[in-house]
Amino acid sequence: MTSFRFPRLLLPCAALLCVLEPGVAEAAEPASDNRVAGARVTKPRGGSSRPFGTRTRRHSRRKAHPVPSTAVVTPEEEEIQPQASDPLERLNRGTFTFNHQVYRFLLKPLSRVTTFLLPEPVLDAVGNVFENIKSPVRISASLLQGKGRRAAQETGKLLVNSTVGIGGLWKASDRLEGLKNVPEEDFGQTFGAWGVKPGPYLVLPVLGPRSLRDLVGLGADACATPQTWLSAGNLNTWATVADNVQRNPDRMQTYDDATKDALDPYVSVREAYTSYRANAVAK
Repeated sequence: MTSFRFPRLLLPCAALLCVLEPGVAEAAEPASDNRVAGARVTKPRGGSSRPFGTRTRRHSRRKAHPVPSTAVVTPEEEEIQPQASDPLERLNRGTFTFNHQVYRFLLKPLSRVTTFLLPEPVLDAVGNVFENIKSPVRISASLLQGKGRRAAQETGKLLVNSTVGIGGLWKASDRLEGLKNVPEEDFGQTFGAWGVKPGPYLVLPVLGPRSLRDLVGLGADACATPQTWLSAGNLNTWATVADNVQRNPDRMQTYDDATKDALDPYVSVREAYTSYRANAVAK
């Protein structure tokens, strides 16, 4: 019996999508009602606000937060607005420009093809499955921060969505008041809760914005994700590709909303990311 071989023509796309695991906008959500001097970001179409890293289709039920707008920073706001440490700004800007071209000429066309070929309910179901698979990350991060109630909520979501939701295809937990809108946790937030400073701001090729602390946390997230443990042939590769193909349209829409009318897109993304992560650690 002939063994299945990974199609050679798909290797480049698969490799790129595998490194896209965190996503361009996966963890860049601005804190609510913060102001960023010199960075003007418009609200999404329809007048509603949308954070970096949240799903943007009409059926999304995740809580949205406002994005930064142009305004003078008052002394009171400056106290709560975290300042990014960006000693590598020149290098980061070069990488940001490179990433912009990748998004423009590769990932955005891919997102259009994805939404054209796959109905929204299918994309939503796939996203729910992968969100369910990553429950151990959120449970572990919550426990390590001493957030027992949140860990219990995530465990409840895992059980409900894996059973009633048929393996996570349907997010049944959203029907239960105590299990919906649970703030997500990761190991980058855990390190922050332990007092680890964010460190320098980084813009990674394709991966996008990260702090040094979140980059280390990303590795810990991968170790706690069951998807990483798969070793049956190319199953892990295909699972990662499917996950990122499903999330790519939302990431590209969010990136457009955050940068298209910004006076300085680089500063807009940097300050939004910094605000989001500080807010996530404080929750």
